[in-house]
Formats: sequence, C-alpha cells, structure tokens
Amino acid sequence: MYFNVGKGMAIAHVKVPLVLLYSLLLAGQVNANEVKTTNHAEVTFTALPEQCVTLRQGRACFATVELQWQSSTKQSFCLYQLGKNKQLGCWQNNNQVLINVEFESNKTIKYQLRTVSDDKVIAETQVEVSWQHKNIARKRRWRLF
Repeated sequence: MYFNVGKGMAIAHVKVPLVLLYSLLLAGQVNANEVKTTNHAEVTFTALPEQCVTLRQGRACFATVELQWQSSTKQSFCLYQLGKNKQLGCWQNNNQVLINVEFESNKTIKYQLRTVSDDKVIAETQVEVSWQHKNIARKRRWRLF
C-alpha cells in the first residue's frame, strides 16, 4: 500500500490473516524489523512504514514514521537514531510505546532501543530509502540547427 507524503511515498504494511501470522510465529521466523532478546522478556520493535520511496536516487524522502515497541513485562528504554548520540525519547516502566517521528533522509536510517540503566542495545529497526529512478548522468549534445 502506498501513501503520498510530501516529496516521497511511503509504503505501509498490509494486514496479515491471523492464521498466517500464527503459522509464522510457530515456525520461529522473525520479521527483519523485529529483534528477539536473549533475556526472559521479548521485545518487539517495529517501524511503519519500513520503506520510504522517492522519485530519484539521492533525493531525500519525507515521511512520518510510527515507531512502536512492545514487551511482555514493563521495562525502561531509550530510543536512539543510529549515527546521532541524542535520545529521541525515554520511557520508564512501560510495556508498550508508540511514537511518531518525522523522517527526512536520502539513505536508510536505523533506530535502536537501549536500556536506561546500562545503555545496552535491546532491539533495532530501520526505515529503508529506495527510489524509482536511478540517477544517471546523461551526456547532452547541443545543436544550433
């Protein structure tokens, strides 16, 4: 499903029937944007849309990205954008958080959930930037007649 958002397009997930989702969970497969942790509480961290599409290679893509994390137990996490040392937000004793972030980039951006206490990376997700047309340098020939 495509959404026109300013200077680019965003692709959103399509709802999956419960039976298919259940069979995927039984098979032990994990979505590329979800990371299972090794401790007792599983953390699911997703970004919607997963992909932002722009018209030409190298141009910035604009979208509002919905970042969501869920845990079976209440935990404290901080959200970071990889490459920046600034926190986008921190939450204490929550088991589900939903935040909207304005996305503007010409390349893929990764987001991380880190523990508040020891800054350990618990989960990671990303928003991939792709384009419809590759930027090709064209030779232009000018003629007077």
